Amino acid sequence: MIQRMAMIAGLGLAFFCGQLASADEEWDKLSSEFEAAYEAWGEKMQALHEKGGGMGMNPASMPPDPMTEFRPRFRKYAETREGKPEAIPALGHLLMPGMMMMGGGGNDSAAWAMKRLAEDHAADPAIKDHLESLRFAVMSVGEDEVVEFLETVAKKNPDKEAKGAARLRMAEVLFEGSPFAMMMGGSESPERKAKKKKAIGILHKLQKEFAGSDIAEQAEGFLFAVEKLQVGMKAPEIVGTGADGNEIRLSQLSGKVVAIVFWATWCKPCMEMLPHERELMEKHAGKPFTILGINVDETLDDMTKAMKKEKITWPTIFDGTPDVSKIARKWRVQSFPTIYVLDHEGVIRHKDVAPFKLESAVDELVSKAAGKKDKGD
Repeated sequence: MIQRMAMIAGLGLAFFCGQLASADEEWDKLSSEFEAAYEAWGEKMQALHEKGGGMGMNPASMPPDPMTEFRPRFRKYAETREGKPEAIPALGHLLMPGMMMMGGGGNDSAAWAMKRLAEDHAADPAIKDHLESLRFAVMSVGEDEVVEFLETVAKKNPDKEAKGAARLRMAEVLFEGSPFAMMMGGSESPERKAKKKKAIGILHKLQKEFAGSDIAEQAEGFLFAVEKLQVGMKAPEIVGTGADGNEIRLSQLSGKVVAIVFWATWCKPCMEMLPHERELMEKHAGKPFTILGINVDETLDDMTKAMKKEKITWPTIFDGTPDVSKIARKWRVQSFPTIYVLDHEGVIRHKDVAPFKLESAVDELVSKAAGKKDKGD
């Protein structure tokens, strides 16, 4: 669970740090210090998890959440630049939930940042570059507040792309709600079903209005995930090229339980998981099981070197970086590693599997597949 939570927070941090342009040297220094603090925090939490800690740990025994120290600094930076575009990155960081408040609960700084974004920046065309990570802000200020802000951008912003981006993110929030709620699962309320219906309607409109654009492509990818990639559905075909230049198809693996793993060498959790994947392949050698890797590295050479070093023998497709990849974008992969597990009939049985749950998910399905084979089914 700790791993999954860290992944969610890290993904939001990556959005804010990776997409927002540098304002000045002061911001460069502040954001760099925060990234370093967050990375160190993540390593400490991982070490505690490996020693047997986790969600049951006493909060007092956990290392201090970096957001506790940096939130006042981000707010001070934003306050001194109130109303100016340079404030947006700091406001974005203030909207990120601290790890100790994952799953709900806001804070005064987050509420203040949301208000400042709505009043000072909703009509700024540049806001379109800063909307993607608002799906994580729902854990700090609430879903309704985020949707209201996105509606304001869609109405007041003079830039067509900004309007489209706001509606796209609105559909995302309406459909998925809080990433923490998604992680925890549970039954779906009638209210969420109604929101999902509204979200799908928005996505279909975006496809038509922005045909041929990146917004339309993202809307199409979202709809593809909704209509083709849910648990219980037959997984769509995957076609790509391996390290040797030969074509690899998901359908070639018919009859086997398949763990589809989207990964990259620049993704630390992905690389840490490779030994476990290798062990899983060895454990089920001769059984109806395989891993299908989908690599999103910068170059094919990056992938092939890693395959040789890590002794990756299972089929692996080179898909290119996330911004140009075909399979990862179509499957709407937003974090790495992302894992799907299919049964021997190609049906999706597990989606967004946490790395530490992969073995148990695979073992159960392989056991069922082997049992049916023995019975001649």
